[in-house]
Amino acid sequence: MTQQNPLLDFSDVPLFDRITPEHVSPAVDALMVEAQAALDTVTASDFPANWLGISAVLDAATEKLGRAWGAVSHLNAVADTPELRAAYNAALPVITEFYTRLGADERLYAKYKAIDVSTLNLEQKQAHKNAMRNFVLSGAELMGVAKERFAKIQ
Repeated sequence: MTQQNPLLDFSDVPLFDRITPEHVSPAVDALMVEAQAALDTVTASDFPANWLGISAVLDAATEKLGRAWGAVSHLNAVADTPELRAAYNAALPVITEFYTRLGADERLYAKYKAIDVSTLNLEQKQAHKNAMRNFVLSGAELMGVAKERFAKIQ
């Protein structure tokens, strides 16, 4: 099903008329594996703290996850059926948990802190500044029980 899954076709706009509830779980599973692999790659100790390198790997994977999930969320809002609602509700905790972990990932936060901001253009500097703010707001600087509690209430 993965090869014929319209949620995994990023060549154009979402193929809303072809998306069925049965596509949700396989797409989310496949994209979560890809996103986790990207996170593991950029947080590896031998991966350079380089804006373009991190972006090329991590942003590509999370953008695909976001696009697919955005299509599912949109359909859930405008073409709600019991089957789609069930597929959406089954995948929602997985998506939420990943993005909560991503925002609070100490390894990724350390990579971003190590980026030489002086090498970035104006837009990249603003994006970096926003990312650093988002890490703090997502609990990346919390430790121990505070971090666990923060993740739980997300």
